[in-house]
Amino acid sequence: MDQIIKQTREKLERAKEFFQNEIRSVRTGRANSMLVEGVKVDVYGQPMRVKDVASITVPDASSIVIVPWDKGNLKSIEDGLNKANLGVSVTNLGENIRVILPELSSERREEMKKMVDKKVEEVKVNMRGIRREGVDAVKSAEKNKEIGEDQAERTEKEIQKILDDAVLELEKIAEGKKGEISR
Repeated sequence: MDQIIKQTREKLERAKEFFQNEIRSVRTGRANSMLVEGVKVDVYGQPMRVKDVASITVPDASSIVIVPWDKGNLKSIEDGLNKANLGVSVTNLGENIRVILPELSSERREEMKKMVDKKVEEVKVNMRGIRREGVDAVKSAEKNKEIGEDQAERTEKEIQKILDDAVLELEKIAEGKKGEISR
């Protein structure tokens, strides 16, 4: 039973980490390199991420500067950023690219919060599926007479508690992100 609990805990942790990575790219009021890092650009005949072909800096709260390691990739990076439809202004300065983020309107901030809520719900559904797998494994062990009824009930309760704790953590992370969006 310890193995089932351990696996459930690990899967829930991975789901939480996935969520954290997903919402990093959600734009808040401040510039963040995560906004452009994963954008695919066509370089050397194949798609690559911006962070794999250039250095990215955030000089102030409303702009990002991208300096390609090979100046010949400037146009490809500019085109990739424009195609990504990030809602930003992309300017090729000859030596680097400046990405300027417009001020977020209150409507756009609300959209971003709804997007975070949607992602939270998706991860919660995934987490409930993980709980179901754990409970099914416990019931199977009980059916095969590997464990008793009392131990099965205790393990199911522990799995539920682990899920409840993970969901609470998830909601705290989401509230923090929504707070960033509101600023």
